[in-house]
Amino acid sequence: MLQINLDKAIQQLKKKNAKKILVQLPEGLKTRIEEIALDLEKNGFELIIIMDPCFGACDIKIEEAKKMNCDALLHIGHNEFIETDFPVVYAPLEYKLKRIDNFLKKIVEYLKENNIRKIGFVTTIQYINYLKEIKEKLKSKGIIVTSDTGKKTIEGQVLGCNYSSVPNEKNILFFGDGLFHPLGIHFATQKEVIIANPLTMKISLLGKEKNDFLRKRILLIERAKEANNYGILVSTKIGQNKIVLAKKIKKQLEEKGKKARIFLMDYINEEKLLGAKVEAYISTACPRLAIDDYNSYKKPIINAFEVKYLLGENYDNYKLDSFY
Repeated sequence: MLQINLDKAIQQLKKKNAKKILVQLPEGLKTRIEEIALDLEKNGFELIIIMDPCFGACDIKIEEAKKMNCDALLHIGHNEFIETDFPVVYAPLEYKLKRIDNFLKKIVEYLKENNIRKIGFVTTIQYINYLKEIKEKLKSKGIIVTSDTGKKTIEGQVLGCNYSSVPNEKNILFFGDGLFHPLGIHFATQKEVIIANPLTMKISLLGKEKNDFLRKRILLIERAKEANNYGILVSTKIGQNKIVLAKKIKKQLEEKGKKARIFLMDYINEEKLLGAKVEAYISTACPRLAIDDYNSYKKPIINAFEVKYLLGENYDNYKLDSFY
Protein backbone atom coordinates (compact mmCIF):
# COMPACT_ATOMS: atom_id res chain seq x y z
CA MET A 1 0.00 0.00 0.00
CA LEU A 2 1.29 3.47 -0.92
CA GLN A 3 1.87 5.68 2.12
CA ILE A 4 1.60 9.47 2.20
CA ASN A 5 3.65 11.02 5.00
CA LEU A 6 3.77 14.80 4.87
CA ASP A 7 5.48 15.35 8.24
CA LYS A 8 8.96 15.92 6.82
CA ALA A 9 7.63 18.09 3.98
CA ILE A 10 5.62 20.22 6.43
CA GLN A 11 8.74 20.80 8.53
CA GLN A 12 10.68 21.87 5.44
CA LEU A 13 7.90 24.22 4.32
CA LYS A 14 7.85 25.85 7.76
CA LYS A 15 11.63 26.31 7.68
CA LYS A 16 11.20 28.14 4.38
CA ASN A 17 8.55 30.36 6.06
CA ALA A 18 6.08 29.33 3.39
CA LYS A 19 2.49 30.42 3.95
CA LYS A 20 0.88 30.04 0.54
CA ILE A 21 1.82 26.89 -1.38
CA LEU A 22 1.03 25.31 -4.71
CA VAL A 23 0.36 21.58 -4.30
CA GLN A 24 1.20 19.24 -7.19
CA LEU A 25 0.35 15.54 -7.08
CA PRO A 26 0.07 12.55 -9.45
CA GLU A 27 -3.21 11.45 -11.01
CA GLY A 28 -3.52 8.42 -8.74
CA LEU A 29 -3.64 10.58 -5.62
CA LYS A 30 -6.40 12.95 -6.70
CA THR A 31 -8.96 10.82 -4.85
CA ARG A 32 -7.10 11.75 -1.64
CA ILE A 33 -6.94 15.52 -2.25
CA GLU A 34 -9.25 16.33 0.68
CA GLU A 35 -7.18 14.25 3.11
CA ILE A 36 -3.95 15.91 1.94
CA ALA A 37 -5.47 19.39 1.97
CA LEU A 38 -6.83 19.06 5.52
CA ASP A 39 -3.45 17.84 6.78
CA LEU A 40 -1.72 20.88 5.28
CA GLU A 41 -4.37 23.40 6.29
CA LYS A 42 -4.30 22.36 9.94
CA ASN A 43 -0.61 23.30 9.84
CA GLY A 44 -1.51 26.82 8.76
CA PHE A 45 -0.86 26.69 5.00
CA GLU A 46 -2.99 28.38 2.37
CA LEU A 47 -3.34 26.01 -0.58
CA ILE A 48 -3.75 26.13 -4.31
CA ILE A 49 -3.96 22.66 -5.85
CA ILE A 50 -2.94 22.30 -9.49
CA MET A 51 -5.07 19.77 -11.38
CA ASP A 52 -3.00 19.38 -14.55
CA PRO A 53 -1.54 15.87 -15.01
CA CYS A 54 1.86 15.38 -13.37
CA PHE A 55 4.46 13.30 -15.23
CA GLY A 56 7.19 12.98 -12.65
CA ALA A 57 9.90 15.01 -10.96
CA CYS A 58 10.80 16.56 -14.33
CA ASP A 59 7.36 18.17 -14.45
CA ILE A 60 7.58 20.90 -11.80
CA LYS A 61 5.08 23.76 -12.10
CA ILE A 62 7.39 26.59 -11.07
CA GLU A 63 5.93 29.27 -13.34
CA GLU A 64 2.41 28.49 -12.17
CA ALA A 65 3.50 28.81 -8.53
CA LYS A 66 5.09 32.19 -9.28
CA LYS A 67 2.01 33.45 -11.12
CA MET A 68 -0.15 32.56 -8.11
CA ASN A 69 2.25 34.40 -5.78
CA CYS A 70 2.97 31.22 -3.85
CA ASP A 71 5.87 31.02 -1.40
CA ALA A 72 6.73 27.41 -2.27
CA LEU A 73 5.66 24.38 -4.29
CA LEU A 74 4.90 21.03 -2.66
CA HIS A 75 5.52 18.20 -5.11
CA ILE A 76 4.03 14.92 -3.91
CA GLY A 77 5.07 11.55 -5.29
CA HIS A 78 8.71 11.99 -6.36
CA ASN A 79 12.10 13.13 -5.11
CA GLU A 80 14.26 15.97 -6.39
CA PHE A 81 15.48 15.62 -9.97
CA ILE A 82 16.11 19.15 -11.21
CA GLU A 83 17.48 22.33 -9.66
CA THR A 84 15.22 25.37 -9.61
CA ASP A 85 15.37 29.01 -8.56
CA PHE A 86 12.11 28.61 -6.62
CA PRO A 87 11.49 26.83 -3.27
CA VAL A 88 10.30 23.28 -3.97
CA VAL A 89 9.65 20.69 -1.27
CA TYR A 90 9.27 17.01 -2.21
CA ALA A 91 7.17 14.35 -0.50
CA PRO A 92 7.95 11.00 -2.17
CA LEU A 93 5.45 8.17 -1.88
CA GLU A 94 6.55 4.92 -0.26
CA TYR A 95 5.10 1.44 -0.33
CA LYS A 96 4.36 -0.27 2.98
CA LEU A 97 4.89 -3.92 2.11
CA LYS A 98 3.45 -6.94 3.85
CA ARG A 99 5.35 -10.23 4.18
CA ILE A 100 8.63 -8.60 3.16
CA ASP A 101 10.63 -11.20 5.11
CA ASN A 102 8.99 -14.06 3.22
CA PHE A 103 9.69 -12.37 -0.09
CA LEU A 104 13.34 -11.77 0.78
CA LYS A 105 13.69 -15.48 1.55
CA LYS A 106 12.29 -16.25 -1.91
CA ILE A 107 14.80 -13.88 -3.50
CA VAL A 108 17.70 -15.55 -1.69
CA GLU A 109 16.47 -19.00 -2.73
CA TYR A 110 16.12 -17.91 -6.36
CA LEU A 111 19.62 -16.44 -6.48
CA LYS A 112 21.23 -19.50 -4.89
CA GLU A 113 19.29 -21.92 -7.10
CA ASN A 114 20.63 -20.05 -10.12
CA ASN A 115 24.16 -19.92 -8.69
CA ILE A 116 24.14 -16.11 -8.46
CA ARG A 117 26.31 -14.90 -5.59
CA LYS A 118 26.73 -11.28 -6.62
CA ILE A 119 24.18 -8.83 -7.91
CA GLY A 120 23.67 -5.14 -8.57
CA PHE A 121 20.55 -3.75 -6.93
CA VAL A 122 18.16 -1.06 -8.24
CA THR A 123 14.63 0.04 -7.48
CA THR A 124 12.28 3.02 -7.86
CA ILE A 125 11.66 5.77 -5.33
CA GLN A 126 8.52 4.04 -4.02
CA TYR A 127 10.60 1.12 -2.69
CA ILE A 128 13.88 2.88 -1.87
CA ASN A 129 13.06 2.76 1.85
CA TYR A 130 13.71 -1.01 1.72
CA LEU A 131 17.21 -0.67 0.23
CA LYS A 132 19.15 -1.06 3.49
CA GLU A 133 17.01 -3.95 4.75
CA ILE A 134 17.30 -5.88 1.47
CA LYS A 135 21.06 -5.41 1.24
CA GLU A 136 21.59 -6.54 4.84
CA LYS A 137 19.31 -9.58 4.47
CA LEU A 138 20.99 -10.78 1.26
CA LYS A 139 24.45 -10.12 2.66
CA SER A 140 23.64 -12.22 5.74
CA LYS A 141 22.83 -15.12 3.38
CA GLY A 142 26.10 -14.88 1.48
CA ILE A 143 24.91 -12.74 -1.44
CA ILE A 144 27.13 -9.78 -2.34
CA VAL A 145 24.95 -6.77 -3.20
CA THR A 146 26.22 -3.57 -4.80
CA SER A 147 24.28 -0.35 -5.33
CA ASP A 148 25.40 2.97 -6.77
CA THR A 149 24.38 6.61 -6.84
CA GLY A 150 23.80 7.85 -10.37
CA LYS A 151 23.47 11.22 -12.02
CA LYS A 152 20.66 13.10 -10.24
CA THR A 153 19.56 9.97 -8.35
CA ILE A 154 19.94 8.71 -4.82
CA GLU A 155 21.57 5.36 -4.09
CA GLY A 156 19.87 2.47 -5.86
CA GLN A 157 17.29 4.58 -7.68
CA VAL A 158 16.38 4.30 -11.36
CA LEU A 159 13.90 6.39 -13.33
CA GLY A 160 12.32 5.86 -16.74
CA CYS A 161 14.84 8.29 -18.23
CA ASN A 162 17.80 7.61 -15.97
CA TYR A 163 19.67 4.32 -15.49
CA SER A 164 23.00 5.85 -14.50
CA SER A 165 22.85 4.23 -11.05
CA VAL A 166 22.86 0.65 -12.41
CA PRO A 167 25.96 -1.06 -10.92
CA ASN A 168 28.59 -2.63 -13.15
CA GLU A 169 27.60 -6.22 -12.38
CA LYS A 170 26.65 -9.07 -14.70
CA ASN A 171 23.25 -9.57 -13.02
CA ILE A 172 20.95 -6.78 -11.89
CA LEU A 173 18.12 -7.29 -9.42
CA PHE A 174 15.23 -4.89 -10.00
CA PHE A 175 13.02 -4.68 -6.93
CA GLY A 176 9.72 -3.22 -8.10
CA ASP A 177 6.68 -3.66 -10.31
CA GLY A 178 6.08 -3.36 -14.05
CA LEU A 179 8.27 -4.04 -17.09
CA PHE A 180 9.18 -0.53 -18.20
CA HIS A 181 12.13 -0.08 -15.84
CA PRO A 182 13.56 -3.63 -16.28
CA LEU A 183 13.45 -3.20 -20.06
CA GLY A 184 15.12 0.19 -19.74
CA ILE A 185 17.83 -1.26 -17.52
CA HIS A 186 18.58 -4.03 -20.02
CA PHE A 187 18.62 -1.86 -23.14
CA ALA A 188 20.63 0.88 -21.45
CA THR A 189 23.27 -1.50 -20.02
CA GLN A 190 22.91 -4.85 -21.88
CA LYS A 191 22.90 -6.62 -18.49
CA GLU A 192 20.74 -9.53 -17.35
CA VAL A 193 17.82 -8.29 -15.25
CA ILE A 194 16.04 -10.27 -12.54
CA ILE A 195 12.64 -8.83 -11.62
CA ALA A 196 11.58 -9.18 -7.98
CA ASN A 197 8.02 -7.85 -7.84
CA PRO A 198 6.98 -7.29 -4.19
CA LEU A 199 3.33 -6.71 -5.14
CA THR A 200 2.89 -10.10 -6.82
CA MET A 201 5.65 -11.84 -4.82
CA LYS A 202 7.04 -13.22 -8.09
CA ILE A 203 10.65 -13.43 -9.23
CA SER A 204 11.54 -13.83 -12.89
CA LEU A 205 14.32 -13.29 -15.39
CA LEU A 206 13.62 -10.68 -18.05
CA GLY A 207 13.58 -12.86 -21.17
CA LYS A 208 10.93 -12.98 -23.89
CA GLU A 209 9.94 -9.41 -23.08
CA LYS A 210 13.28 -8.14 -24.41
CA ASN A 211 12.67 -9.62 -27.86
CA ASP A 212 9.05 -8.44 -27.94
CA PHE A 213 10.10 -4.90 -27.01
CA LEU A 214 12.86 -4.76 -29.62
CA ARG A 215 10.60 -6.17 -32.33
CA LYS A 216 7.95 -3.52 -31.66
CA ARG A 217 10.50 -0.71 -31.65
CA ILE A 218 12.06 -1.87 -34.94
CA LEU A 219 8.64 -2.09 -36.61
CA LEU A 220 7.81 1.41 -35.40
CA ILE A 221 11.13 2.87 -36.59
CA GLU A 222 10.73 1.16 -39.97
CA ARG A 223 7.29 2.74 -40.35
CA ALA A 224 8.77 6.12 -39.42
CA LYS A 225 11.49 5.65 -42.07
CA GLU A 226 8.84 5.80 -44.79
CA ALA A 227 7.88 9.35 -43.83
CA ASN A 228 9.03 12.45 -45.69
CA ASN A 229 7.60 14.97 -43.24
CA TYR A 230 8.31 14.76 -39.51
CA GLY A 231 6.94 16.56 -36.50
CA ILE A 232 9.62 16.94 -33.80
CA LEU A 233 7.85 17.19 -30.43
CA VAL A 234 9.31 19.42 -27.72
CA SER A 235 7.86 19.80 -24.23
CA THR A 236 7.91 23.04 -22.25
CA LYS A 237 8.14 21.03 -19.00
CA ILE A 238 11.13 22.31 -17.04
CA GLY A 239 12.88 18.93 -16.86
CA GLN A 240 12.01 17.75 -20.38
CA ASN A 241 12.66 20.75 -22.61
CA LYS A 242 15.20 19.70 -25.25
CA ILE A 243 14.93 22.35 -27.93
CA VAL A 244 18.65 22.12 -28.74
CA LEU A 245 18.29 18.39 -29.42
CA ALA A 246 15.19 19.06 -31.55
CA LYS A 247 17.10 21.54 -33.71
CA LYS A 248 19.92 19.01 -34.15
CA ILE A 249 17.47 16.31 -35.28
CA LYS A 250 15.76 18.73 -37.67
CA LYS A 251 19.11 19.48 -39.30
CA GLN A 252 19.98 15.76 -39.58
CA LEU A 253 16.66 14.98 -41.27
CA GLU A 254 16.94 17.89 -43.68
CA GLU A 255 20.44 16.79 -44.65
CA LYS A 256 18.83 13.50 -45.71
CA GLY A 257 16.30 15.34 -47.86
CA LYS A 258 13.46 15.06 -45.35
CA LYS A 259 11.20 17.83 -44.07
CA ALA A 260 10.71 18.56 -40.37
CA ARG A 261 8.82 20.97 -38.14
CA ILE A 262 9.34 21.58 -34.43
CA PHE A 263 6.10 21.49 -32.42
CA LEU A 264 6.14 22.91 -28.88
CA MET A 265 3.60 22.14 -26.16
CA ASP A 266 3.39 21.35 -22.45
CA TYR A 267 1.21 18.25 -22.42
CA ILE A 268 1.92 16.24 -25.57
CA ASN A 269 -0.92 14.20 -27.05
CA GLU A 270 -2.21 13.36 -30.52
CA GLU A 271 -5.30 15.52 -30.21
CA LYS A 272 -3.13 18.63 -30.31
CA LEU A 273 -1.38 17.35 -33.44
CA LEU A 274 -4.43 16.54 -35.57
CA GLY A 275 -3.98 19.47 -37.94
CA ALA A 276 -0.26 18.91 -38.49
CA LYS A 277 0.50 17.62 -42.00
CA VAL A 278 3.31 15.28 -41.03
CA GLU A 279 3.69 11.53 -41.42
CA ALA A 280 5.62 10.61 -38.27
CA TYR A 281 6.59 12.07 -34.91
CA ILE A 282 9.90 12.23 -33.07
CA SER A 283 9.59 12.92 -29.37
CA THR A 284 12.32 14.72 -27.45
CA ALA A 285 10.22 14.64 -24.25
CA CYS A 286 9.87 11.85 -21.67
CA PRO A 287 10.86 8.53 -23.33
CA ARG A 288 7.77 6.84 -21.89
CA LEU A 289 5.61 8.89 -24.25
CA ALA A 290 6.83 7.03 -27.35
CA ILE A 291 7.21 3.69 -25.56
CA ASP A 292 4.12 3.35 -23.36
CA ASP A 293 1.71 5.47 -25.40
CA TYR A 294 2.69 4.77 -29.03
CA ASN A 295 -0.60 2.91 -29.61
CA SER A 296 -2.46 6.15 -28.86
CA TYR A 297 -1.03 7.72 -32.03
CA LYS A 298 -2.27 6.92 -35.53
CA LYS A 299 1.12 7.90 -36.95
CA PRO A 300 4.41 6.31 -35.84
CA ILE A 301 6.11 8.03 -32.91
CA ILE A 302 9.72 7.31 -31.93
CA ASN A 303 12.14 8.73 -29.39
CA ALA A 304 14.97 11.12 -30.16
CA PHE A 305 17.62 8.48 -29.35
CA GLU A 306 16.07 6.22 -32.01
CA VAL A 307 16.67 8.72 -34.82
CA LYS A 308 20.10 7.20 -35.47
CA TYR A 309 18.39 3.93 -36.44
CA LEU A 310 15.94 5.83 -38.62
CA LEU A 311 18.99 7.31 -40.36
CA GLY A 312 20.57 3.91 -40.97
CA GLU A 313 22.43 2.62 -37.91
CA ASN A 314 22.29 -1.16 -37.41
CA TYR A 315 19.68 -2.50 -34.98
CA ASP A 316 22.24 -4.96 -33.60
CA ASN A 317 23.47 -2.07 -31.49
CA TYR A 318 20.02 -0.95 -30.31
CA LYS A 319 20.51 0.85 -27.03
CA LEU A 320 18.66 3.25 -24.77
CA ASP A 321 20.50 6.19 -23.25
CA SER A 322 21.53 5.58 -19.63
CA PHE A 323 20.62 9.22 -18.92
CA TYR A 324 18.09 10.77 -21.29
